[in-house]
Amino acid sequence: MRIKSLFIICVCLIFILSLPFFGWAKNKKEKTSSKVYYIAEKDLPRRLAILYPFSLKKEIDSSIFPFIRAVVQNYLAGKGYSIIPFATVDTKVGKFSVSSFSPQKVFKNLPDADGILTISVYQLSQLNIALVKHYKIDAEVCLYNKKKKLGCWRETVSRKNVSIAVDPLGAIAAVVSSALSSSGDLHIKNLVFEWAFKISSLIPGFSAAAKKPKILRVVTNITSKPFKLGDKIMVGLEGEPGLMANFDLGTFRKNIPMSEVQPGIYKGVYVVQKGDNLKNGILVVHLIKPDGQKRDWIEASSLINIDGCPPQTPKNLKAEVKEKAIRLTWQTQDPETVEFLILRSENPLSEYKEIAKVKQFNYEDKDVFPGKKYFYRVIALDASGNLSPPAQYGPVSLPVLKARPLPETITGTFSSGRYLLEKTVTIPFGMKAQLGPDIIITCAKKAKIVVEGELRIVNAIFMPKQQDWLGIIVMPLGKLEMINTNLSDANIAVTVKGSAFCQNLTIKKGNTGLIIDSTAKTILKQSMFMQLDTGVEIKNGNVQIIECNFEKNNIAIKITGGKVLITKNNFWQNKINIKSQIPLILKANYLGSTEPAAFKLKGKIKIKSFLTAPYPQGEEKVFKPEELKKQAEILRKKGINALNAGNYGQAYEFLEKSLKTWPDKDTYIYFIYTLSLLGEDAKLKDIIEEAIKKYPYEIKLYQLSVRYYLQTNQKEKARKLLEKGLKLNPNNPALKAMLPLVEEKGNTIQPEKKLKNK
Repeated sequence: MRIKSLFIICVCLIFILSLPFFGWAKNKKEKTSSKVYYIAEKDLPRRLAILYPFSLKKEIDSSIFPFIRAVVQNYLAGKGYSIIPFATVDTKVGKFSVSSFSPQKVFKNLPDADGILTISVYQLSQLNIALVKHYKIDAEVCLYNKKKKLGCWRETVSRKNVSIAVDPLGAIAAVVSSALSSSGDLHIKNLVFEWAFKISSLIPGFSAAAKKPKILRVVTNITSKPFKLGDKIMVGLEGEPGLMANFDLGTFRKNIPMSEVQPGIYKGVYVVQKGDNLKNGILVVHLIKPDGQKRDWIEASSLINIDGCPPQTPKNLKAEVKEKAIRLTWQTQDPETVEFLILRSENPLSEYKEIAKVKQFNYEDKDVFPGKKYFYRVIALDASGNLSPPAQYGPVSLPVLKARPLPETITGTFSSGRYLLEKTVTIPFGMKAQLGPDIIITCAKKAKIVVEGELRIVNAIFMPKQQDWLGIIVMPLGKLEMINTNLSDANIAVTVKGSAFCQNLTIKKGNTGLIIDSTAKTILKQSMFMQLDTGVEIKNGNVQIIECNFEKNNIAIKITGGKVLITKNNFWQNKINIKSQIPLILKANYLGSTEPAAFKLKGKIKIKSFLTAPYPQGEEKVFKPEELKKQAEILRKKGINALNAGNYGQAYEFLEKSLKTWPDKDTYIYFIYTLSLLGEDAKLKDIIEEAIKKYPYEIKLYQLSVRYYLQTNQKEKARKLLEKGLKLNPNNPALKAMLPLVEEKGNTIQPEKKLKNK
């Protein structure tokens, strides 16, 4: 805490000197209804209908409403109310809005009800702002008997940056945490529990109910998804300690025991057995005192569905060996089967891996090599995810074709076989040759193919015997056509000095995928370049790159010359998508993001349009930088206003959106300041590094960064960064004043005081 406080003080000094003065406003207090109604017990409605919650705003997510209703039901049941089943209420009354609600109509449709409870939700929000999470519920309940409204109670509960480990719900959540869909779900449910507990404590109850055991809350991993064979149904209860607890799964299984793992924390587990079957069951949890007093908690928000009946094993599994594949066929007459898992191994008893999931009764495995023995398993899968016992077949293998060395000079066609590229192979000027279809070429380390004439490669795989083979070199008068060809682990896979046409080409792993240095035309279509230092390097030539994919490269495309068209391509997870030393216009490419700050472009590049999603699904959007700059400026101003008002979470949201819309050094400075106030050290470190990388000459960024590194005990980084800043601006007094901070071997408080006195 002391370190964070020092850092905030240091950052404040910089902003007092260089940025507008910030005024801080206090946060608004939560709304609460503290009014206490006196209601005689004889006036309380014993048999209560709880209506489906009303939403007071259109933007409220109503998916949590059944849970809110169920929690309120259980707390009121604990106060002695008899709750009419929700299904009965919804069937006879239905759902309606606040404006159309009439107690008289409800009582007319529910003559057995003594009372009505309404729930009105004013706000239910879950804002995920990086590492700062905000959760809030604001809702009101009103209680009616057949004569009048007895009272209304409204409560607001909000939480910020809740940690499950220290949260009151953490202990009970731990027993089912492995099965919860997300920590966000847990926080929202915890919020509802807290709100409902506050509300129920204000609503009068029946005196006889006080003798029953107390249940604070129940957490389960029950969702709309059915439990399959082997799944664990997990139930956690928090309530009165030292009692006996159990739970029922509808009428299917009753009195499943729960153990008290901590004082007041009970845990129960049921593992789905073969043959178990339950549709739309209700979980009921019981807490029982030694004298027999029992409290029930009905988990009505999610019905339980159990399917412990696996599908039948596929029958008549057979394998057919084809020229370059193994085709599997099987049969089944089980109506519960929805698809099949295909697994393969080179060991009959273990190491099976899933290779496909299909709906039809056949599969063709093309990823096989001659001479290897393969074993297959086919498993039926039903809609619940149950797996059948496997059908197994094997061993089966493709016949081994003896590899033949390619001659030093080739002409004509080489197809359907395995070949060795052991040295330099040449296609002479004036001659034509074809490699493929259906060939595999194993390449030695210094081997290469030199194309002086014309070479066509179709359906071929180039496999390295050792890494860094020398690839294919197309000489100035040579011509190359490559279709459905894979190359890997080459130093430079293809060098084009002549002309080339490549379609469905895949180049992966190695130094450079393709170098183009030619006065002729080169076309790359529907090809893949991945895991390369440089995917495509263009030095000269008329080059078209269309409908290609670039993935996980250091630099996807590097351009130093030529005439280049790049359109309808997809870029994923590259460190740099395109780096160009010549003017370049981009149109209709998916650059890995819709946010300009994440386009990863360097150099003289102008974007005319971009795709909002990968081609061909993405929509083309015109790139309008001036509009984006205006949007970013508006967002930055909103962020600054929120910062001035003390709404740090909102400031974070606006400033982050501004940076993503259009990066700006001033926005980075405000954003870094906001992060320092929030104490988000991990995010702060990343943003500082990103900002300095984008704006290496901005002195304020160096000031903030040096102080950050000092306060997080990274003195060496602080020293190097300050040295870099002083080299860029050696006469800057603010940076000079920071020298004692990085040179001081003790703590940095004293130099900070000197800076403050200045």
